[in-house]
Amino acid sequence: MKTPIPDEDLRRGELSDATRRSIFEGKISELDWEIARILYRINERYNISNASFFKSLDLGRAVLVLTRGEAGLLIGKDGKIVSELSSALGRKVRIAEVGGDVKKSVADVIMPTRLLGINQVFHEGREITKVRIAKSEIAHLPIDIPTLEKALRSLIGHEVQLVFE
Repeated sequence: MKTPIPDEDLRRGELSDATRRSIFEGKISELDWEIARILYRINERYNISNASFFKSLDLGRAVLVLTRGEAGLLIGKDGKIVSELSSALGRKVRIAEVGGDVKKSVADVIMPTRLLGINQVFHEGREITKVRIAKSEIAHLPIDIPTLEKALRSLIGHEVQLVFE
């Protein structure tokens, strides 16, 4: 299984000096370490060795787990993997795919809210992604609006603006 934490660290259950340095420098987070350890244990029971865990984002009440591969591998059959991960962390867990279809990734993050559309806008030399959501769906957002914008910014890689129509 691919994680930002070296396999040797996961096998031993402790961080190497190089991994500690990466955490100190902000390349990976303590949450990444915790999730990688949990997924390593889950991999012993369920075969998720083809899964890819890229990065995690702490969203307060929830955790967003980003994958570069098939998101379904980290969700598991009937949601078993994500459910176990959620139980171990004590928080709700969302899985989203990075680098694939942006619309699908955004829809995964804001689920159960319905996505109206996504627009790319170029303003004063910078790219802004406008995520359009129906006003009537605001109550169904999984997390608060500023945290959601932060999560989407990390997912997409540039500025995001939520628009409620």
